[in-house]
Amino acid sequence: MPKAYSQTPIWRYRQGALENTPESTLIVREHAATLFVNGEPWLTFICSPIALEALAIGFLFNENIISSLDEVKGVKLEDENRRIEVQLSHPVQKPEQFHRTSTGVSLQPILAERKVGADFTIQASKVIALYDQLMAQQTLHDQVGGFHSAGLSDGEGVPIIVEDLGRHNCVDKLAGLYLLQGAQFTPRALLLSGRISSEMVYKTLALSIPLIVSRTSPTSLAVEIAESAGITLIGYLRKGQFDVYSHPERIMAE
Repeated sequence: MPKAYSQTPIWRYRQGALENTPESTLIVREHAATLFVNGEPWLTFICSPIALEALAIGFLFNENIISSLDEVKGVKLEDENRRIEVQLSHPVQKPEQFHRTSTGVSLQPILAERKVGADFTIQASKVIALYDQLMAQQTLHDQVGGFHSAGLSDGEGVPIIVEDLGRHNCVDKLAGLYLLQGAQFTPRALLLSGRISSEMVYKTLALSIPLIVSRTSPTSLAVEIAESAGITLIGYLRKGQFDVYSHPERIMAE
């Protein structure tokens, strides 16, 4: 399996001087993989070259192209993993745009009819413990640096954790792995290492996830969509503290 990182020489500047002898260090690998759906090229992922099948399936699921794994007839990697070929059991039309970049895509009309159930609550200490689990298992970031990480939680643990150079890739890979592993639990929380954008909130709606947690901040549009859809957003989770940006009624004090 391709590695998500490689080695490169670096020359260190220390104490006012540039060292003459280079050292070898690990660096994030940036991989371009084009998604083909029913033989048609859709888009090119800039990603880490791992879990590419999950990336493709999760992307199609999060973009509402498929609603279950039963619609996927096959997935194969070609051209040294630069092509991801997905064959569906039915014809589909390529969307004019995707919800993967901060390019001004308007999500409100799509989200107006989407709501997340209000039956889930969680203790504040459990939120912190779950996020600590994510941080403890982000091995690639600890080894190399430069990776985003994300986890899908059932409210008690974090059964699925992924790392990638892209935030959106992480969320798509989580959804893909969740489907490929048989959807064995009810997703309760999405744990992110990076900023919570509106696109990230949109992607959680495919799995009806009621809680999103990050150590950084959400955008204003992310908060607006989360408030409308019934999602609790938590940001700046650091040193046992956090800020709640929407639907605080889900968070139970000790």
